[in-house]
Amino acid sequence: MHVSTMPRPRTVVVDTLPSPAKLYGRLLPGLFRRGHATDLPALRLIRPDVRLDPEHIGRYARVCGFIPEHGVPLTFPHVLAFPLHLMMLTDPSFPWSALGVVHLSNSVHLRRPLLAGQGLRIEVECGPLVPHPKGQAFTLHTRIYRRGEAVWDGDSVYLKRGVKTEATAPVADAIETSTPLLVREARWQLPAQLGRDYAKASGDFNPIHLHALSAKAFGFQRAIAHGMWTLARTLAALHPVKTLASGHAHSDFKLPLFLPGDATLWSAAPSSTARAFEVRDLAGDRPHLRGEFEWELP
Repeated sequence: MHVSTMPRPRTVVVDTLPSPAKLYGRLLPGLFRRGHATDLPALRLIRPDVRLDPEHIGRYARVCGFIPEHGVPLTFPHVLAFPLHLMMLTDPSFPWSALGVVHLSNSVHLRRPLLAGQGLRIEVECGPLVPHPKGQAFTLHTRIYRRGEAVWDGDSVYLKRGVKTEATAPVADAIETSTPLLVREARWQLPAQLGRDYAKASGDFNPIHLHALSAKAFGFQRAIAHGMWTLARTLAALHPVKTLASGHAHSDFKLPLFLPGDATLWSAAPSSTARAFEVRDLAGDRPHLRGEFEWELP
């Protein structure tokens, strides 16, 4: 498969994050940016010392449905890396508006158990563009270390619609062809303020998630739930009632989940330590999220 190539990344150490207002202010200059399809930032952004704050973990866990017995939620390190993601997507070298890319899928991998109070090193860099039927896709790679040991990594795949490419082989949908028979597990009633609650816990204040009015400005009839909240809520519901020795989850984001609204969780157990899952509409007909979750216990 043909992909664009990228030069060796330039490393930038971020000792102090910009304030949320300044970070989101960086979105404005990029709203009308029109770049070339090969121009992605050749950067590696690093936060060298990030503490796993117990209060922050608790706020995130409550919004997403994790319980104390789960320990540090599998998806929580993503929110620690998110400011670096946003810095990458709003860097002057990034060719498009960050608000104009679509989050297609996400993978998270816990390699070693994490504990509140520990210090982590977080590294984020952008992968090359790859062709997609609707434009071009790229991956933001997150790698997290504790005292030099790799403990967590994540891949967030994004799509820029309408970008022409000479390549012919599209990016594959990882969870499309082998979903087992799923059984309905739960119904969720999602309040209108869910997007704002998750934004406060995660730092993701994308306006499409916050209010109907701000969502309409970007073409949505109402605010939509964060895809990473939907994934986290699903993993919390399927999680063993204990901390994990390791764990991996992959999800493909499908149709928007509007707020307020209802959703249903469906799952199957291909093994005692794995679940296939979908989050669907109330009728169980339309998918919002599809994925797999597997783990090892201590």
